[in-house]
Amino acid sequence: MPPCPLRALTGVPCPFCGGTRGTLALLHGDFLHSLALNPGVVLGIVAVLYVVWRRPRRTLPTWLPCAVVAALWAFQLAKYATSRPV
Repeated sequence: MPPCPLRALTGVPCPFCGGTRGTLALLHGDFLHSLALNPGVVLGIVAVLYVVWRRPRRTLPTWLPCAVVAALWAFQLAKYATSRPV
């Protein structure tokens, strides 16, 4: 798998760094490790299950996806700043 382009160029993790490893950890039943790698994985799977199961007719506010990506990036940068594994 190719490395994250942003991380390869700058050394700074992107909001989605750890997503693949988090998904694999979740598929292996390691929920807490998946959350530690990237909480967006769990959030994304819950959102997909909700959409498939309930089929909501409402639309999302335009700012919500931007806020989620910003929160994920803040989480990754906090891990980066404290030298935790990204």
